[in-house]
Amino acid sequence: MSTLRLELDVGNSSLKWRLMSGAQRLDGGRLTESPMAIADLLRAGPAVVHIASVRSETRNQELVDALTLAGVPFSFARSQRECAGLSNSYADITKMGVDRWLVMVAAFVDCGRPCVVIDAGTALTIDIVGGTGVHLGGYIIAGAGLSAKALAEHTGRVRFGGEEQFSLAPGVDTEGCVHHGKWLAQLGAIMAALQQAEEAIGDLAEVYITGGDAPTLLGLAGAQASRWRYREELVLDGLAAVMAAP
Repeated sequence: MSTLRLELDVGNSSLKWRLMSGAQRLDGGRLTESPMAIADLLRAGPAVVHIASVRSETRNQELVDALTLAGVPFSFARSQRECAGLSNSYADITKMGVDRWLVMVAAFVDCGRPCVVIDAGTALTIDIVGGTGVHLGGYIIAGAGLSAKALAEHTGRVRFGGEEQFSLAPGVDTEGCVHHGKWLAQLGAIMAALQQAEEAIGDLAEVYITGGDAPTLLGLAGAQASRWRYREELVLDGLAAVMAAP
């Protein structure tokens, strides 16, 4: 029987996947979710599929239908009260997005000490974990793309287009002001959150960053981010840890 395991990180805008044999990563990537794409992934013959999804139950049903049709066992990860030494601070743990929970589990398993976990995607989430593994709270902020979209949709005179711009310098036209401003807001929020984390923890924390906008933010932060740990597959790392936990 196949020992292959397919892990899926189903986000709002794309699907990240990797094929594992035990702890060995055989392949992986990012794609636009579709029944055909899922069928292609299943051709590798995984014995089981593990899934972390932030999409609605209605949208998840399409994935469930495809996996059920293929006859492959599957499990969805959920936010938990405790796992691998990490404790959830939410009174109602079902209200915490599973992606936030998984990146915190992955980071704490990796370092075993106070950490701040940043996931820069459609939303920018920042979570603080104390040295004993207690989640001390966090922040959810509109991501860079979403904030620019909100300006375009909800203002009458802020009109912009053109190519994406990556800079923190003051803009000299509307396009520059919007594009530079959204990155300034993202990085500013992160730096403020790191200051709050230091005050809450009383010590420097390890900083982990993941998500589609992470490389851009690392580049813009420059020397300020010299100690940050970039982990492209942090959600999948957390998924593996949670599914392996007793």
